[in-house]
Amino acid sequence: MHSETDDLGEIIAIHCPLEPFDLAFKINALLGFQLTRADHDISFKQTEEKYMVYSTPSSSDGPLVFLYSNSYIKSSLNKSSRLLFDQESTEHFLMPEFSSADYIIKYVDEKNTLESFIKSLSLLKEISSCYKLEESKIKSKHNLIL
Repeated sequence: MHSETDDLGEIIAIHCPLEPFDLAFKINALLGFQLTRADHDISFKQTEEKYMVYSTPSSSDGPLVFLYSNSYIKSSLNKSSRLLFDQESTEHFLMPEFSSADYIIKYVDEKNTLESFIKSLSLLKEISSCYKLEESKIKSKHNLIL
């Protein structure tokens, strides 16, 4: 499996209400990619958080693309409540500094195709916006390691 630290790639934020599998399917249909669910989600030992990951095969001729869900919602019973089924939900983020983004894409390609990739993504009507994240504003890039 490709290690995210092997090469830096470019990081893209996506704002889109679709479920991860649906977004991966639409990206595959639009761009001819083969995004599939990775064998492992991103998880952290100290928490229960799990973030879905889809990726293109590392053996393909095209760019290497990783699609990450950026949020995880943890539901728990509120024990202090007197209601029978009172649940509390807390939302956590893979990249907290970009909490407004629904998805994060890591795009690795030796050719200069990032701009056309972002333009192609923006053609999907379900994507309200997508843009390259400035390297200087990324604080949690290490969270993208599988």
